[in-house]
Parts: sequence; C-alpha cells; structure tokens
Amino acid sequence: MPICAKCSNDVKKVYDCDHTKYEDYCVECYTELHYYITENSKDEDVNC
Repeated sequence: MPICAKCSNDVKKVYDCDHTKYEDYCVECYTELHYYITENSKDEDVNC
C-alpha cells in the first residue's frame, strides 16, 4: 500500500500535484492542503 508523505499512514490511494511537490498525499492531507490554499486565496482577495 502507498504511504502518505505528510502523515506517513498506509492508504489505499494517493494524490499528487505541484502543490505537494509531486509527493504522494492521502485524500485527507491533500484536501486539507487545498482547503488551506483556497482559504488563503480568499483572504488575499478581501484585502486587495
């Protein structure tokens, strides 16, 4: 089974993209990362 690069758990499926530097992330870590990115983008738009 693949291992998540962030939480080190054995998982069934992993995801990667440029935000993870193409490291394998489990769905929970991947979702958390993109949620954080999205929330920061919203905050920056409000401050403009």
